[in-house]
Amino acid sequence: MSMNSIDFASLVTGFLTDYLPLQRCYSKNTILSYRDTLKLLLRYISMEKGINLRSFQVKDFKRELILEFLEWYRENGASCSAANQRLGAIKAFADYAQLECIEYISPLLKVSAIKAKKSSAREVCFLSVKQMSELINKPDINTPTGFRHRVILTLLYDSGCRVQELCDLTIADIFLNTNSTVRLHGKGNKYRTVVISDETANLIKSYISRYVVNALGDPPLVTNRYHQKIDRDGIGYIISKYVTEIHKDNPSFPEKVHCHMFRHSKAMHMLEAGINIVYIRDFLGHEDISTTMIYVRADNRLKNEAINKLSSKVTDEADLPDWNRDKDLMEFLNSLK
Repeated sequence: MSMNSIDFASLVTGFLTDYLPLQRCYSKNTILSYRDTLKLLLRYISMEKGINLRSFQVKDFKRELILEFLEWYRENGASCSAANQRLGAIKAFADYAQLECIEYISPLLKVSAIKAKKSSAREVCFLSVKQMSELINKPDINTPTGFRHRVILTLLYDSGCRVQELCDLTIADIFLNTNSTVRLHGKGNKYRTVVISDETANLIKSYISRYVVNALGDPPLVTNRYHQKIDRDGIGYIISKYVTEIHKDNPSFPEKVHCHMFRHSKAMHMLEAGINIVYIRDFLGHEDISTTMIYVRADNRLKNEAINKLSSKVTDEADLPDWNRDKDLMEFLNSLK
């Protein structure tokens, strides 16, 4: 049976609500990441290719279209690894579509066969200690909102946590004593405990005593302004707000800072302080130390640049979109939380 555009919407629905959560048992965060990729792809199809989404069919989901989308995504500033993550989600959808649309298995197999591009080296973006201090201390702790934002930025850096790990933190995960720690719920449903500084512990203690109401039932440590569990978009917005304010007054400050740069910055600062790479691996929750080694390579690159800069002074050189065209599908994608 040939599938029309309504069936394509049904295919997306089945992929996100049945196949991923029930058949593949993927986590909520992975499903939302796949949803965002499909939204971005549909935006490209609609706004860049000028295709009415209501007329888009499974037979139009071709290798050439996906390659053009990935190229557009990279040209608009996405890293190679980010593009590869998008490709992974698209290939997963193509694999599912093959099960549901046997008549289109040939073009769908070609989508699944697209190979990820290899990046020459993974770049680590991080802030200096001075820049990180300026950002963390930007919120005004004399207001409830500013105090909450200060706690979020401080914990994001001092614990080296992933943004979702911060979102999932509850009061029961905080241990404030002589050697204060936080318990993080990491990837693969694994927990790890990390030490936080006395300054961070005192900040959290003051925040809980002042602003955390109804501490019964293990509530989240930080919430949004509606007193609900904060999400990664909310944290991203908070970071962007203060980065914009700082950059306006100081153009040398990075114009964009993403959530993961706090984690990168913490790792680089620990390495610069001479902390053992094995401890940094455990602190970050890396399974394989090879993942942690990206910070060593980044540190060595910075040292090499400094040496070359000095040498040049001494030695002369030898000779998202209007979705109104397909409200039903996009409203469904936007409804997933």
